Amino acid sequence: MNKIAVLIISLLLFLSSYYVGSKILTLLEKFLKFKWPVLFWMIFSLLTLSTCLTFLLFDKNVGAFVGKLGSYWFAFLLTALVVFGLTGVFYRIASKLMPLSDQNETLITLGALLFILLFIGYGFWQGQAIKTAHYQVNIDKRAKSDKKNLRAVLISDVHLGYINDEKKFEKIVTKINALHPDIVLISGDLFDGNYEALQEPQKIIKELNRLNANYGTYLCWGNHDAGETFKKMKALVAKTDITLLEDEIAIVEDTFLIAGRKDSRPIGSQDGKRQSIEKQLKAAREDLPVIILDHQPSTINEYGGNVDLIVSGHTHQGQVFPFNLVTNAYFTVDYGYYRKENVAPQVVVSSGVGVWGPPMRVGTQSEIVAIDIKLK
Repeated sequence: MNKIAVLIISLLLFLSSYYVGSKILTLLEKFLKFKWPVLFWMIFSLLTLSTCLTFLLFDKNVGAFVGKLGSYWFAFLLTALVVFGLTGVFYRIASKLMPLSDQNETLITLGALLFILLFIGYGFWQGQAIKTAHYQVNIDKRAKSDKKNLRAVLISDVHLGYINDEKKFEKIVTKINALHPDIVLISGDLFDGNYEALQEPQKIIKELNRLNANYGTYLCWGNHDAGETFKKMKALVAKTDITLLEDEIAIVEDTFLIAGRKDSRPIGSQDGKRQSIEKQLKAAREDLPVIILDHQPSTINEYGGNVDLIVSGHTHQGQVFPFNLVTNAYFTVDYGYYRKENVAPQVVVSSGVGVWGPPMRVGTQSEIVAIDIKLK
């Protein structure tokens, strides 16, 4: 990001902070007789600075404390900006229809602040909770190994960084192993765009190697697995037992075929552009079940009837209401199981196991996906 963009975004964040801070300071002075506005603005400025450092230094490590503080403050600031803005509009409209006093405006602002605190409190809690979604997929092909059933465990959008750290990833790996997978699929955005945000990369390597599946773990890149520190991300994966597929195909023990894609719209470099795998698929063995790892579900129409299952992520199902309405309108499928007119391919889109941006979820869930595949 160039310096002008950094300055503009920083200015917008501080202006937003001033708007939100003014509302809160008014309440503090009115109800608690608060008399230290300079101290208040110093604290608000430091909190906003932590957000600027966290989100604008894409290739630096600002430390776990500052990174977490900046992320949570961003969630509060964004929510407060929207809610205070909407209540302000409501007050101006209502004041034209009926007489309203300054006391009415203060009470409306107080109610808005209480709503903000409840909203983000629930969102923070929900963002850390991890549920398991289950799907049954039938594929009309026979594996050479005569295996009739296959359990694939899918995760996407881990977004390893300040919020989704080593401790959270350890919990994720433990939950995956408890599902006794035949294969683990990671459909992109393993990283949050900044490798340096990892505080203990060796622990991430250890946890990735702890994934326990009969046929191993397969990974494709997402749009955040890119940028200035991409080579370090790739080097970390190379130190693990994970099979990275960059527009490549792998035949897994005569049982099924897996293809993994580079992201269609990465945020920065991914060592070359996405390449077509159409020829590879045509040359591949048509008798085996074909699974595609492709981060963004906007690409599902690229694949034909020779593909049996596509697994994706990316959308987070909007992550925070009402953005789930936006993703639902934009994507053919933004979450769950999808199959067009009962013909291949089938699609499963995960809402993601991590969070991005504001570390909260409202109306969506962080999830691990268990896909039970029944073969012919």
